[in-house]
Amino acid sequence: MTSLFPFKPTTSEQVPVSVPRPPFDPAFKFAEHFAGLSESLEIETLRSSLSSMNAGGIVERFPYLEHKEFTAPAIKGLGDQPITLSVFQSNISKDAKKSVLFYIHGGGQVSGNRFSGLDLIISAFSDLDPVFVTVEYRVAPEHRSPAGAYDSYAGLAYVADHAVEWGIDPSKIVVYGVSGGAAPAASVAKLSRMRQYPNICAQVLSTPMLDDRNTSVSAKQFEHGTLWCGVINRMAWDLVLGAERGNPDVDELSSPARSVDLSGLPPAYIDVGECEVFRDEAVAYASQLWKYGGTAELHVWPGSYHGAFLLEADVPVSQSALNAQKDFLRRLLS
Repeated sequence: MTSLFPFKPTTSEQVPVSVPRPPFDPAFKFAEHFAGLSESLEIETLRSSLSSMNAGGIVERFPYLEHKEFTAPAIKGLGDQPITLSVFQSNISKDAKKSVLFYIHGGGQVSGNRFSGLDLIISAFSDLDPVFVTVEYRVAPEHRSPAGAYDSYAGLAYVADHAVEWGIDPSKIVVYGVSGGAAPAASVAKLSRMRQYPNICAQVLSTPMLDDRNTSVSAKQFEHGTLWCGVINRMAWDLVLGAERGNPDVDELSSPARSVDLSGLPPAYIDVGECEVFRDEAVAYASQLWKYGGTAELHVWPGSYHGAFLLEADVPVSQSALNAQKDFLRRLLS
């Protein structure tokens, strides 16, 4: 298993599951081991593993990419510290006005850095030839939500401000949030609408962490015995929101599922595994987008666990998931 989700089985015992739930696709090699995963959120271990990648490692793996680092100023009222961005751009491309994939990393909003999982994303989407931009947003519990959304928005605004200078087409900016990074990604889309800048082409919310309440059917089905189970998800949200988690007045920028008006947002692509905690909140978020006249392409991948399409990309259902994302982006950016 790659270091994207650095959990290790601690026992061979099967965790009892009292609620009927869909089975994992037998083609996945790792799924059968999840019953023995620790159900303790060991944040320092998680941070250490998810922060192992750096810019040098990315360029070494993808030598056709050039890396530049920028510091974006905080936006007044949305933070008070500068934000670091990394920009990876092809040195062989002849496209004068590139699209942008603005990447917001996973890690449950409590871990990771701007390079976490980026190698997997570049590998999946390099044939689309975008500029890959990744943001170093603040994580909890040191910085509770919506700090990560504020930082991500400031970074996105900086990219739009420098689009001409960087050879970027400002009409082709895609915000891509995976797992815990999908929460700030969804909030960035709302901040862009609220502030009328920049004009996001699309939002991709992949296996998204959107709802602090953790009360859905899928949360109960996968309370135990899977990657990023319900127990760990609640622990993470406790760090993200503190004592406010689950309260009725949680802000929609802190927990996107609390949004009451999703009108006027960019087209969304939402995908999720059938066998993960986030399944029902992803479906509900797509339904809310449709309710308010928005457009969303929704995929629920049968037998898939959280992050399976990246961790076991050779499995047929994972290949279908990756191809569907690429098809969506290709249609939108062409």
